[in-house]
Amino acid sequence: MKKNVLFLGLLGLALNAQAQSGPWVPVNTVNSQAFAPGYRVTDVKTISPTVAWLVAEESSTAGYPNAFFVTNNPAGDQFSFGTTIPANGAQNFQTGNISGVSATAAVAATYPQAGGGGEIIRTTNAGVSWSKVSTASQFNGNIGGFCDFVHMFSATEGVALGDPTNGSFEILRTTDSGATWTRVPSANIPTPLANEYGLTRSFFAQGNTIWAGMGSSVSSDPVRVLKSTDKGVTWTASPVTTLLGGINRLAFKDANNGIAYSVTVANGAVTAVNLIRTADGGATWSAITPVNVNSGSFFRYDIDAVDGRYYSVGQRFPVSTPAATAYDFGASFSTDGINWTNTNRSQGYFAFDLVTGATTGAAAGYAGTATDANGVGGIFKATNANIIAATRDGALESALTVFPNPSATGIFNVDLGSNLKAGAKLTVMDALGRQVKSQTLTAATVGSRTLALDLSTEKTGVYMLQIQTEAGIATRKLVVE
Repeated sequence: MKKNVLFLGLLGLALNAQAQSGPWVPVNTVNSQAFAPGYRVTDVKTISPTVAWLVAEESSTAGYPNAFFVTNNPAGDQFSFGTTIPANGAQNFQTGNISGVSATAAVAATYPQAGGGGEIIRTTNAGVSWSKVSTASQFNGNIGGFCDFVHMFSATEGVALGDPTNGSFEILRTTDSGATWTRVPSANIPTPLANEYGLTRSFFAQGNTIWAGMGSSVSSDPVRVLKSTDKGVTWTASPVTTLLGGINRLAFKDANNGIAYSVTVANGAVTAVNLIRTADGGATWSAITPVNVNSGSFFRYDIDAVDGRYYSVGQRFPVSTPAATAYDFGASFSTDGINWTNTNRSQGYFAFDLVTGATTGAAAGYAGTATDANGVGGIFKATNANIIAATRDGALESALTVFPNPSATGIFNVDLGSNLKAGAKLTVMDALGRQVKSQTLTAATVGSRTLALDLSTEKTGVYMLQIQTEAGIATRKLVVE
């Protein structure tokens, strides 16, 4: 059973909407080693601003993800291309994800095109060759085994998650760079719920901690999140969340604050996108509703988080009617999972992965779409590009003033300047990224140029004021004494 809940078959619209890439620069345009009929990216693992691995599949009805790209030059803008077929393993498995630790060393989770089973495969020569490193008894499809994903915490330690067998999730660990894998004792893992299993690519890792989104064979079942804080040695589980059937993706902007979402599909069409948020490290979750406007939307193909911000790429939901517009595709960021700011529009990336950039507020990484018929392009790179600064409203940033600041009473006077238009969104977040105030600025407020911002009921501490306009955002730090 294929359980990749990204639904790549529903991504066709994005292929015809590739205009404004914002901070993302097209790469793979020189010395491409891919070939006809072209490929589309399904997974990205960024190791550094110049090193990345990407999973790809043929852009055809018969295509399945059994190919990869890996950076092969110091600038990180040229790529080697090959297939993830191990000499000693299955020859027709598809690849769920690749977890690289360098430009030459990586492991990958693979599984059959139909039914259960799976393998962990490994390369130490930049994908020139791959070898199966899991054993015949691991991820055994005859007893319900399935390899969902693999992740390397370091060059030596990693974890792989599989569906339940013999009454327990099949979770494997390696401490020798992926050469061998050992099953985690069932006593260290929560007992699976009825109908519960893992999902390909539905995980997020931060330091020694990893979270995994669960799925259910019953679409109406609420699902939960598994978590390990010791590189997969021991695990806990959240209570069931409000998401039903499965968790597509999840991301944590710090150790406590995270978001997750699910996509509901009926009769080949997306009918709902539901988000949840946690502020206690994934112990509990609550439903949230993102604001989708032309200046900022939540995009549903993939999410990530780095340095206190969430990022999303792809297509928003619902799309414009009667026909999709450039605003329906793009990339965005958020500090609370509700209010989003677009960093580009019309380019709907299928997958991406970010790491910390070289400067404050910067993020670096790679994103993927589809190559042309000759295997050229299809990969974008943001190298130390200040994705946040790229979307600042410069005029508002210069005009915006707040006084008194610090405030002993929690009352602030905000001078908006003379260029702001009605409809701008004002939000205030606390130090944990939780939204404590939100309002849309009316024509009367904008016309008066000032407003009184009342945080008198909030605790003493640091807050972040953000005003979002069609041109971007402006922010100010507020201090309540």
